[in-house]
Amino acid sequence: MYSNLKITKVCRGLFTFLLLFFTAIDSAAYTLLPRDIGEKKKVEAVRVAERINIDGRLDENTWLEAAPGTDFIIYSPFNGVPSSYRTEVRILYDNDALYLGAKMFDDHPDSIFIELGQRDEQDINADHFYVEISPFNDGLNGEVFKVSASNVQIDNKLTTSENWHHDDTWDAVWESRTGITQDGWVAEIRIPYSALRFPRAENQVWGINFWREIRRTRETSSWNYVTREFGSTIAHMGELTGIRDIRPPVRLSLVPYVSGYLEQVSDQQGMGTSYNGGLDLKLGLSESFTLDATLIPDFGQVQSDDHILNLTPYEVKYNERRPFFMEGTELFNKGGIFYSRRIGGIPHLSGEVYEETGVNEVVTYNPAEVSLLNATKISGRTKGGLGIGLFNAVTNRVWAELEDTLTGARRRIKTEPLTNYNMLVLDQTLRNDSYISLINTSVIREGEQDEYSYTANVTGFEALLKTANRLWSVSGGGFLSQKYYSSSPATLGHSLNFNAGKTGGRFRTDYNLSVLSDEYDPNDMGYLRKNNLIGHSLDFAFNTYEPSGHIMSTRTSLEIEYEQLFRPRVYTSAGISMGGMLILMNYWSLSLDIGFTPWGEDDFFEPRTSDMSMYYHRPPAFEAGFRGDTDKSKKLYFQAEAEYYRARSDYSQYGYAWEVQSEIKVSRRLSFDYSVAVDRMYNDIGYLTRSLFNERDITFGKRDVNTLTNTLSGSLIFTSDSYLTLRMRHYWSRADYDDSYFKLNDDGSLTQLPENVEMPDSDVNTNYLNIDLVYTWRFAPGSELSLVWKNAIFSEGDTIIRNGFDNFGELLSMPQTNSISLKILYYLDYQNFRRLFSSK
Repeated sequence: MYSNLKITKVCRGLFTFLLLFFTAIDSAAYTLLPRDIGEKKKVEAVRVAERINIDGRLDENTWLEAAPGTDFIIYSPFNGVPSSYRTEVRILYDNDALYLGAKMFDDHPDSIFIELGQRDEQDINADHFYVEISPFNDGLNGEVFKVSASNVQIDNKLTTSENWHHDDTWDAVWESRTGITQDGWVAEIRIPYSALRFPRAENQVWGINFWREIRRTRETSSWNYVTREFGSTIAHMGELTGIRDIRPPVRLSLVPYVSGYLEQVSDQQGMGTSYNGGLDLKLGLSESFTLDATLIPDFGQVQSDDHILNLTPYEVKYNERRPFFMEGTELFNKGGIFYSRRIGGIPHLSGEVYEETGVNEVVTYNPAEVSLLNATKISGRTKGGLGIGLFNAVTNRVWAELEDTLTGARRRIKTEPLTNYNMLVLDQTLRNDSYISLINTSVIREGEQDEYSYTANVTGFEALLKTANRLWSVSGGGFLSQKYYSSSPATLGHSLNFNAGKTGGRFRTDYNLSVLSDEYDPNDMGYLRKNNLIGHSLDFAFNTYEPSGHIMSTRTSLEIEYEQLFRPRVYTSAGISMGGMLILMNYWSLSLDIGFTPWGEDDFFEPRTSDMSMYYHRPPAFEAGFRGDTDKSKKLYFQAEAEYYRARSDYSQYGYAWEVQSEIKVSRRLSFDYSVAVDRMYNDIGYLTRSLFNERDITFGKRDVNTLTNTLSGSLIFTSDSYLTLRMRHYWSRADYDDSYFKLNDDGSLTQLPENVEMPDSDVNTNYLNIDLVYTWRFAPGSELSLVWKNAIFSEGDTIIRNGFDNFGELLSMPQTNSISLKILYYLDYQNFRRLFSSK
């Protein structure tokens, strides 16, 4: 064991040395500053009297009245060099919409990639054109509308804090058509003002940039120059002028839906049926603010969660897949205290029901999900750059049902009260792509304010300030969590974070401080893995962006971390990690990461007790990881990664993991993706049980943990609006204890218990099998029909099955749930009705 004082002194000395060393390097490296990005380009839009027909031809004479945006500049691979291909973009507008006409010239039009894909699918093999628009021209917020040469639409919100390329959560209603010509290809786009939010002004000046991707050469270029050395793309926009005196129409749309379900569980008689109906509403309160509401939503068709065997003391965080909670939530992601899966999640007391059953009682009904009654969002931004977001949702009561097997008497137990969720965000943009935000969440539950019916509130702020050249920044924030009970004192906690450093240019470094008190708890509406910590980290990175020889770009990094408990103020962990990645000119990539915890870790959470004097000392450890990718534009793509872990302990603890993923594009309409992942940990030691009479009497066990995951997905694309997708996932994990058990000592060490000590059967063999087969038809803008078949099988037992075929056969013998559902939603726009009736 090492003393806290000794470890602290070593870490402080190392921090100071590296900070001075790299500061000296940076002082002598001003030649590494990014090149001057020059003046913003400007393009002028021209008003038209009649609506443009979106047919992908650009044959209206009106297009010739607008001056084109030309002279694109390469973003990748040779940043700052004129594009190899000519591109022209013209812009028109009327009182209803913005129109874009883009010509992508190409000497070899027969070589343009035109693979089809699903809506919002980023990685299809196709050329692309897209436009980034920031109506407030603040360098912080905007929208992106992207279309492939095969007319596959992609859209999303654009912010500095989130890379939209990895997020497809926002779907606007807009029109596009593309076509291959003898000179290349064209894209014609209509973006209604209902898809945008902009300030009330006579003369509009919007931030804008146009992008083009040539898939076969992997060249990406932009109209206004974008450096790769600092800032996000939204910070490097040109300007759109010429939009004057627009009178946006009433922005009102309704999306009613109907759905029907057939469900059968193999070990139950009959087939269950259900029918649902509801409504989504979108109302423009002004040019800048929009109200979104959903009434009696139906999320039964969303993709199945990737469940796992969780042996840790921490909650598993699952991705949000419900459309209403994914779309237009960029304001609500401020502060990181909003986890939408809390709304309509698992009832708080669903697991307690079985402990309250009487001698002859059985649980006949225990819902695993809370139903959502309604949810509403209001969001937008004023002319002065103040963003305002208000979110509210109400979930219904949930009751479990019990029956006395002798008398037939029935009773109910409430597992979740009627609950209201609320969030308010105020976000003020500042100069130099900076901002300051105020955030509040509150959760109010009906009934007596006991352990599960209480009022929870989290209030805080966060801010980011950048220098004029965007190379340096400082950010920070603070939050206060409060819980109010009727019969006990309120619980108050707080968190603080601070970050400062050089965040632009080739060389980057920053220092980060995180403070989470032992009472800080935002988890009624947010997600926090653990609290009660003080963390320091110092990061260094050096990136190259200019190709050299066979290497296109590189990234190297070094991170030093040191953590303590907030209360009591004692050491928990310290680590050093290094990483490097390079992208080759053939678009293969290689990366290597190495990490050390030289003094081990004092884990105060693994003992799973409120007594924070108890901890498990994890031994010093080393881990390394490797990843390699081939060119994803090819018909056959491979990705491979591997990790190795070894601890310096008396128990020979080590493990490894590897994953191989392959994707084959059979044709422009058909593709498959398969991945297999193996994770094995040998002689892993973890929590097993605790005495009911003494929470300091804690037992750990030694186990081998083996996990195998197979995932197969595929898509058959009929048209850009009609496609069939398949996803199959089998997860198999087993924890095999070897009958070596240990008592946890006060100093974090372990004492092995005698072999004759009886312990509960702790082995676990877990399987999840999910199949999702989905047909989607977007039969009109904003309207959709979806037919879904789902199959789900779960098994878990205390008998370890080592043979894979035997395990899979056992899994197939378990009860399985099959469901078929049909859902139709139809987009109704006020302007379409107005034009329909005015024409009569």
